[in-house]
Amino acid sequence: MLEILKKRWVYHTLIWVAAFILFMFLEYEADSDLADLFFTPCIVVFQFMYISYLGFWAKERLFSDRKYLLYILALGFIVVTTVFLLEYFKNFGVLDGNGKIQNTTNVGFVLLFTTGLQYFKRGIVGQYQIQELRAKTAETELTALKAQINPHFLFNTLNNIYGMNQIDSTKGSEMILELSDVMRYHLDFSKMDDVRLEQEIELVKSYIKLEQLRLTDNCDLQVRTSKVDKSMKISPLLFLPFVENAFKHGTHPMNPCFVHIRIDVDDEHIIFHVSNSIIRNRKVVKTHIGLENTLRRLELIYPERHVIDMKNDNDIFSVDLKIKI
Repeated sequence: MLEILKKRWVYHTLIWVAAFILFMFLEYEADSDLADLFFTPCIVVFQFMYISYLGFWAKERLFSDRKYLLYILALGFIVVTTVFLLEYFKNFGVLDGNGKIQNTTNVGFVLLFTTGLQYFKRGIVGQYQIQELRAKTAETELTALKAQINPHFLFNTLNNIYGMNQIDSTKGSEMILELSDVMRYHLDFSKMDDVRLEQEIELVKSYIKLEQLRLTDNCDLQVRTSKVDKSMKISPLLFLPFVENAFKHGTHPMNPCFVHIRIDVDDEHIIFHVSNSIIRNRKVVKTHIGLENTLRRLELIYPERHVIDMKNDNDIFSVDLKIKI
């Protein structure tokens, strides 16, 4: 039904039928002759159609092609011929007698009104098309960003497993098993627009279990999550890049280090915090893809609905993220 209404001839027909009914209603009187009641609105609607479509044609063929003199002459032709037709029908007593000056003014007003209406309609349609294009572009960009997260995450984790295998092959094997669990979450979530917040928290916890296999007692790991409503939802894979970054840059097999993670909720916000020590002189491959992608995704999914503060201060890196839900 909506597709049919988008066809130009359909909505134009509906407009003119509605106009005809309106003029019939305005002409109606108790003693009205049926022929006059029908014929007079027909003449008025025909007049509007004549002015409108000739005006549209002149604008498209002449004004749009910068043939301004011809356009002015065409407008003059429309006004003169319409006034002539009104005078012609007046001789048959069909229309009430307005003077030529009044008819010329009326025709000019209708011409300006219909032309302005066309510009207004095109502006609305153009704005809608721009918004639709922006939405499609944002959707395409989000899909591309999600597609980049999987290989980036896998690259970092496999690096960790390789390093652990050099030290303890048994733990390295355990890490591979834990990785399969995390990747199951990861692959499922990457196809969704949103997930339950508790599922996102479970993914973070699964990743932390994976990282714990390579940590020693020298690392102070603290994880705190508040109880969440099961109906609360969030865009997937938003927290994991920050957590992954904290373990990647904030932990060391020998030196004292820490990672602190906290996820809280209130009635309107999800509050995420992660802080980690900064290990100096450590050889780590820096890609920056994960954080950059996540920051861009936040801009696209939660515009003006999120606040993020990233600090690098006194050998501590921290991220504070608040999302309005």
